[in-house]
Amino acid sequence: VNDYVRDEALAREAKRLGLDEGDTIVTRRLAQKMTFMVADLAREETPNDAVLLEWYETHADRFTEPQKVTFRHVFLSEDVRGASATSDAEALLGELNAGKDWREAGDPFMLQRAYGDLPLREVVRLFGGEFAQSIAATPASVLWTGPIRSALGVHLVQVSANAPPQLPPFDDVKDAVLADWQDQTRREENEKAIQEIIARYKVEVEGINAE
Repeated sequence: VNDYVRDEALAREAKRLGLDEGDTIVTRRLAQKMTFMVADLAREETPNDAVLLEWYETHADRFTEPQKVTFRHVFLSEDVRGASATSDAEALLGELNAGKDWREAGDPFMLQRAYGDLPLREVVRLFGGEFAQSIAATPASVLWTGPIRSALGVHLVQVSANAPPQLPPFDDVKDAVLADWQDQTRREENEKAIQEIIARYKVEVEGINAE
């Protein structure tokens, strides 16, 4: 209680003396609290399926599953092999397609040597854009292909599945569509309310008056 009284008395005295004026931290904190209040007062609407279906179709890119690839790879290190890494890979390619066990081929690799249903963006993160672009354009096959360069070295790759981007059926992502619609609507309603508050004040910017 004593701490509360102390803080409240000092805060009120500071306001009386105008110490809150021109203080960026105080201004931002009050603006933040007002923003939270505006958000709390916003109406939470529940749209019907027709509205959600239109939102789903208009913003299909938000709900589309990315391209995914399933592949194995054999790594040939340029640190180990130097300039011969590419030529060694070309020679090894024929052996793999002739039946050589891929698990016993190539050089040690710090990451996995096989990936299943890996989104293309993860391929970019792990191997770099050049490798991901090559993998994305490689159709599924039992054959090994390459050599393909990555940020790590040279690879031979067998792509067993290559699923293009797919938009799931509306019913499968209805909850996600609703959440996205509500989030966007909430943002727009909040911004509208804030602009209405701003419109109540006369704003002067470096000598330019604006109503």
